[in-house]
Amino acid sequence: MAAETCASVPGNDSWLEKVAGSARPTFEAVVRGYLSPRHRDDPGHGCLFAALGSDVVRQPRTVRRAFTEGLRSRVDGLGKLLQGRSAAARREKALATIAGLVGALMLARAVDDSKLSDEILKAGAATFGRS
Repeated sequence: MAAETCASVPGNDSWLEKVAGSARPTFEAVVRGYLSPRHRDDPGHGCLFAALGSDVVRQPRTVRRAFTEGLRSRVDGLGKLLQGRSAAARREKALATIAGLVGALMLARAVDDSKLSDEILKAGAATFGRS
């Protein structure tokens, strides 16, 4: 069942549009939407990577494969929003950004201090939101 869940995550365009809240997402809007209080406060409808990331390592290969493919798809989609760089530089920026976004969201959800949680979201958006 976990593999099916990972495999059923929406593709690049729908993920980017949903997070950015726009049919024409920008890199900055994706970062702001991902690290928003609304996304943090609704883990049941949010990012599968932030919700399950630490658990996937203990799952069977089929689950990890589906998770990997979903991540590759997200990296490719986010990289397409970056302009004026080589393909390798866009991929590197997209990988680093997704890693940072997922980590920031996981921490913001985990702490029991709402002020600290808001600070994590704000710092993450400022750090990762520059294209």
